[in-house]
Amino acid sequence: MPTQRKIDLVAELTDKMQRSQLAVVADYRGFTVAELTALRAKLRDNGAEMIVAKNTLLRLAARNTGKEGLEPNLEGPTAVVFAYDDVSKVAKVLLDASRAMPKSLTVKGGLLGASPIKADGLDAVTRLPTREQALAQVLGGIAAPVSGVVGVINAAITNVALVIQARIDQLQPAESAA
Repeated sequence: MPTQRKIDLVAELTDKMQRSQLAVVADYRGFTVAELTALRAKLRDNGAEMIVAKNTLLRLAARNTGKEGLEPNLEGPTAVVFAYDDVSKVAKVLLDASRAMPKSLTVKGGLLGASPIKADGLDAVTRLPTREQALAQVLGGIAAPVSGVVGVINAAITNVALVIQARIDQLQPAESAA
């Protein structure tokens, strides 16, 4: 029989999974409390959080959100990192931590959106453009056609002005000769 505390935890985990763009499952054995606190602070600075929870509760939350792709990674001591904003920065923080402390943090896998990623696939996530870069690319794509249209309109106006000026120049010598 589930207790109210467990029901609340599943609801909280479900909310976090729904809001996250990236969920990474890792084994955190070997971390000292200070190292784990430092990693959590770095993740928080990059719009993410690390949660240590029971696998059963994480499975229930994954099923509630339709993210069953996370379930195969939920074995043994499990920490889940939920990235809400910039997934590439969060992936880089996790990769750096796993390389700096390979015996402490082992990435098992995760989900990017609804797509499963393997442990070695996290490196590909770090190469995704940051939120700012993606916005700049979208704005650049929108602005390019607009600036092209402005250039065409400016050229047409300039051509009309040049034709009028040429006609004025033709008429002026005729007036001064008369």
